[in-house]
Amino acid sequence: MKKNEGFNQNRTFGVEIEFFLKEGDRQQAIDKVLRALSDNGIQAQWEGYTHRTTRHWKLVYDSSVRYEGLEIVSPILKGTEGLAEMKLVTNALNEAGAKVDRSCGIHVHHDATDFTLKSFKNIYGMYARYEDTIDSMVSNSRRGYNNNMCKSPSTNLEILKTATSVDEIIGSIYHDRYVKLNCQSFRRHGTIEFRQHQGTTSFEKLQAWVVLTQMMVERSVNSTIQLKPGADDYFNFKKIIRGYAWMGSDEIQVESVKYMGKRIKELAA
Repeated sequence: MKKNEGFNQNRTFGVEIEFFLKEGDRQQAIDKVLRALSDNGIQAQWEGYTHRTTRHWKLVYDSSVRYEGLEIVSPILKGTEGLAEMKLVTNALNEAGAKVDRSCGIHVHHDATDFTLKSFKNIYGMYARYEDTIDSMVSNSRRGYNNNMCKSPSTNLEILKTATSVDEIIGSIYHDRYVKLNCQSFRRHGTIEFRQHQGTTSFEKLQAWVVLTQMMVERSVNSTIQLKPGADDYFNFKKIIRGYAWMGSDEIQVESVKYMGKRIKELAA
């Protein structure tokens, strides 16, 4: 068994946080958020609406979010320094009075430039087997087929097994970007995008989700996932992603796995 090598300090990632401010108009909200970001040492700019990758945090509008919704999009981040930057941003959003509701989501991109056909089969095979468990980590509005912005991949293992190219997976099997696990971003940005988590301005939730999804990515690149049904509970999911200290997980990974386990119990209650 190949052991986990700990949180990958070199695999880049990015986050998109959707939110709104109830008070004032959009321009007032923009000014308030930019001021709070600056006060927390974060360089950010209002960009209106754009998909371009920037070297700074960008604030854009988001029509899928109510109350004249906004979205803060990170530059390319990496390692614990990237997580620390995320914390400053969530601090700023909370200071500015940012709110979230069912219309808001969190999108996390992980670098996938080292993905092969096998990697794509691995990560979608993992989602096929553990989708119910992953669903249990997020709010009901982001589970199953409940949300058109993050639909179920509806993975057919037999079709996935017979795919012969990355283009077939991206172009034929998972041709819609509005799914929980979006591979369309691979063509544009060289990333794979996790769109499932509900909106939040909690750094603890955000960090746990970023770390957990990176663990899924690392497992997909470095191992072989058997494309067949099997035990699909959280205990076995943690084994698949090497989420235990005796499997090589470092402190930040162990804490993230524990946190998501706690969230499963809270949401079930």
